[in-house]
Amino acid sequence: MTGSPENANPGDLANAGPLQITLPRNAATIRPGVLGLEWEDGAGTRYHAQLGPKLSETRRTVTRTVQWQEAALVTGQEVWPSTIGLGTPISRGLPYKDVLVPAQHGGMPAWLVPGNPAGEVRGTDWVILTHGYKGLRQDSLRILPTFRRLGLTSLTITYRNAHGAPRTKQGVYRLSAEEWQDLEAAVVYARTQGARRLLLMGFSMGGGITLAFLRYSTLAAEVSGVILDSPSLEWRALIRHFARRYRLLPLAGMVERLTSLKSGQDFDAVDHLSVMDRFSTPMLLFHGSHDRTVPVEQVELLAKARPDIVEYHRMEGAEHVRGWNVDPERYEATLAEFVQRIMS
Repeated sequence: MTGSPENANPGDLANAGPLQITLPRNAATIRPGVLGLEWEDGAGTRYHAQLGPKLSETRRTVTRTVQWQEAALVTGQEVWPSTIGLGTPISRGLPYKDVLVPAQHGGMPAWLVPGNPAGEVRGTDWVILTHGYKGLRQDSLRILPTFRRLGLTSLTITYRNAHGAPRTKQGVYRLSAEEWQDLEAAVVYARTQGARRLLLMGFSMGGGITLAFLRYSTLAAEVSGVILDSPSLEWRALIRHFARRYRLLPLAGMVERLTSLKSGQDFDAVDHLSVMDRFSTPMLLFHGSHDRTVPVEQVELLAKARPDIVEYHRMEGAEHVRGWNVDPERYEATLAEFVQRIMS
């Protein structure tokens, strides 16, 4: 049986009503906040639904509201839960085009969602969204409707060695040390398509890629503002964090050295905390208090280092890249206020 997008076994739908659904209790279905579902019909067509926060739970089940669904859910239907996002922009009611962004290693697949009902992208403000480590473009699906309402054209990109993107000879991630060049290629693409002003948004390692772009690209001044959700900022500290978490702290230094020997990874090049004094672009920062991937304490160093340019919002109870899920209204309102202020 195929695992779910949350690395949990798919659940069997126990009971469905017009506005509520009861699911088997597991690590994916008990997560706080909004949850997505994916399922297939007999012909293999995939559908999606969005569920609200938990209404009740027992030792074996969790009951949630159904906020929207693309097709009717029926009792006994096998479903796959996710808190990140499922499908394509169509599953959020958004028209889009699949495009290829010309880059160093070939065309990088991207979603282009027009910022106005007429479908025009030329002459509009754009936001370029970058997913995280081993992530997918689906990271952005929760946020795209907000950008559409604000009139921004969105370009959700991939980068070298990511799922569906061209691979380098080594075929490994460089933790933003090289991937920023593909974000730069997306900025060039946006300009050639007539983008007026530009925002960047990065999730997890995508946040690190965004900061690397600001740090290294000659086009950094083209960007009016950035939004960072659970960004990875300093990888040596993250290696120590995971080594401590799994009680392997004495091995942290060895992992760092072996990574450098194997791939040539330059950890100084991806230590963005140490160069925060170089940045001048306004930043909106979201991070979850319960993030076990990138500790909230690391990200708060960024906010404390540059309060003049960083607007920080700590999302209580949120796990990694799940700030929107625990409080969509606050997240979207904060995002909209930042965008309107920066673009005014």
